[in-house]
Amino acid sequence: MVQNEFEYIEFLVQGRLQDNSAYSYGRYLEAVSRHLEINLNRSTVTSERDVKDILNRLSETDLAERYKNNCGTALRAYLRFLGQVQPDFSYPDEILNPENFVEGAKKQVTVNSYERDRVARDKAIEIHGLNCFVCEMSFENVYGEIGIGFIHIHHLTPLHEIGDEYQVSSEDDLVPVCPNCHAMLHRTSNPPTIEQLKDVIRKQKSI
Repeated sequence: MVQNEFEYIEFLVQGRLQDNSAYSYGRYLEAVSRHLEINLNRSTVTSERDVKDILNRLSETDLAERYKNNCGTALRAYLRFLGQVQPDFSYPDEILNPENFVEGAKKQVTVNSYERDRVARDKAIEIHGLNCFVCEMSFENVYGEIGIGFIHIHHLTPLHEIGDEYQVSSEDDLVPVCPNCHAMLHRTSNPPTIEQLKDVIRKQKSI
């Protein structure tokens, strides 16, 4: 598993790497994780020494030499990326102090902690993809390179139904949504479901 893989790809594109090359870097990291059976994250890739240790282990595999070299390039870029990402990273439009609060919520936040968790978020994107579950928007299709890997994640279970023993499922509880639909899903104390919001959009388009 590669933590923050989609943000890593976006980081590469912003650094003016072509999108196809950026995606290749992501695949190289996945290959490293798979062949060595390790998770790549800010705990396992903390320094150049960690990168060298991983590459030493990779050198013992039967992968082609050129492929190993490309994996090394991707790992070093990943190290640079992790150095610029803060542990509490969040998108600027995920507001911490909204005017409307969900009834029974333990925290006064628009986007709850499950939606902000980076591991859960990355896994949900891996499972469900990057298109909005409500309006089906793709940021890459609309905005090109700058939109690669961008999406919000919405939690399907209302906060007041979540107990202390609750464990989030990236497959069943989290879905990708665009920021506009995400805001509408959190706008009221009795928020609509995904299907209800889809119906609203369909009705508005038919007017």
